[in-house]
Amino acid sequence: MQTITKILQQKLLEAAVALFEECRTNPPAVRIEIPSDPKYGDYSTNLAMQLAPVVKDGPMRIAAKLKEAIDALPAVDRIEIMPPGFINFFISPAWFARQVGIIVGEGKEFGQSEVGNGSRVLLEFISANPTGPMTLANGRGGFAGDTLANVMQMAGYKTWREFYVNDVGGQIEKLVESVIRRSFQLKGIKVDYPADLYQGEYVLEIAKKLHLERYKLKSANELKQRIKGRVVNMMIADLQRVAEKKLGIKYNRWFRESELHELVLDEKVLAMLRQKDLIYEQDRATWFRTTQFGDDKDRVLVKSDGEKTYFLSDIALRLNRFHDRRFDREILFLGADHHGYQGRMQAAMSALDYPGKLDIFIVQFVRLMKDGIEVKMSKRAGNYVAIEELTDEVGLDAARFFFLMHAASTHMDFDLGLAQEKSEKNPVYYVQYAHARICSIVKKTKGLPTARGKALDEPAALGLIKQLLRLPELVEEVAMTYDVHKLPFYATELATAFHDFYGKVRVIDNGSVDERRLALVLATRQTLATTLKLMGISAPEKM
Repeated sequence: MQTITKILQQKLLEAAVALFEECRTNPPAVRIEIPSDPKYGDYSTNLAMQLAPVVKDGPMRIAAKLKEAIDALPAVDRIEIMPPGFINFFISPAWFARQVGIIVGEGKEFGQSEVGNGSRVLLEFISANPTGPMTLANGRGGFAGDTLANVMQMAGYKTWREFYVNDVGGQIEKLVESVIRRSFQLKGIKVDYPADLYQGEYVLEIAKKLHLERYKLKSANELKQRIKGRVVNMMIADLQRVAEKKLGIKYNRWFRESELHELVLDEKVLAMLRQKDLIYEQDRATWFRTTQFGDDKDRVLVKSDGEKTYFLSDIALRLNRFHDRRFDREILFLGADHHGYQGRMQAAMSALDYPGKLDIFIVQFVRLMKDGIEVKMSKRAGNYVAIEELTDEVGLDAARFFFLMHAASTHMDFDLGLAQEKSEKNPVYYVQYAHARICSIVKKTKGLPTARGKALDEPAALGLIKQLLRLPELVEEVAMTYDVHKLPFYATELATAFHDFYGKVRVIDNGSVDERRLALVLATRQTLATTLKLMGISAPEKM
């Protein structure tokens, strides 16, 4: 479906290029907006004001010239110019009504786009270290990444979900040390347990499952090497369980750092950077000249003791993704403790000759609130709340919807009381209830006689159709801007438009079904279900 927004954008651009020489060499980006007040039309543009300083003319005169050039559009009833230079479009109700049949005909394909043109995009999200349970922030990034992958796939991209597992290094050694000491304590052996080891109850659970009775304290170092693989595998299995069973996320691949080391790509990275004179030795360490690419300081790749840094592994991972596996773009969701990571990674991408192909999003912290007070509900995660416990408490649908309502880059308070409420005050309940109500209406129409019905020109019907037509545009917008928080707001506005329609217009009247109104109901059901599916939220048929 070619949306009315694209039609207007195309016609306005053609008119601007034909009228103004300045637009031929530098075509303007035409913005179309939906006015908050219908008296200003169904769609509006500020193109005339945008062009005024370029073509050196008044915006009202420019608007008049544009209006004259595009005045004959089949979908448009009339065009009005408003000071200081807005061009407002009033669309024919008959045109809006015809779109309902197109939406019903496209079914589940309504909203799809080819804007991605088959481009291969890798999305990495969560990637929690396998040293403890997933936190609320992990879940927040997971829902955002999973939803964005859904949207981009609908927009014509080939998406790939990946979880990168840091299964080697100091944090793994600390985890294994924690498990061993808990194991000895379970056997009655008195050993200290330093505060810098992992404190959560999950460490004790792993220790119980390993059954290490035959080992003695003096063999601790040997024991660490013997059980490391088992401990890591148990933690990864738990992460996979939570991701799939609790968060509803299925990854295409769980990529381990140890696999990356087997490919020896870190040595290849060092050789490439050395050839470009981008590394140097200082204080017996190997440094990367990231400042040449805008970073605030150079970064260490190999420490003075010969240990390779995580940064070197991260660069090697990009070489694997872009050179070896040929992805066109990567979108990476990281926790709030990675603020300094962006500069160095963009420097690495430039050094590898892949500038502009990595987008990094920092996912901010979450506070769990109830009645205005922060809630501590963790049973097994130490000093933070596990996302698994939250989804058990409020349900996956509410967890996803509430997290998605806030841009991942902003701090948020999760309202536990509201998420648990089964009323229209709860936004996810409100949206799902709209879908269930639609299903109930459709069920009631079964077996009833039908009539051609009235034209869909009532304000409530037209308002609902306008909301339906926003979906294809929203899919393309989110795919390009990554603003997944716009989806729950759209779902809420669509549900509101339907409830308004339901309260003012009768689909079943005097024992017969109005075919045109029923078609609009069916189109709404499909669009609402698609929107919920993009967010990974169920569309119940009854509540």
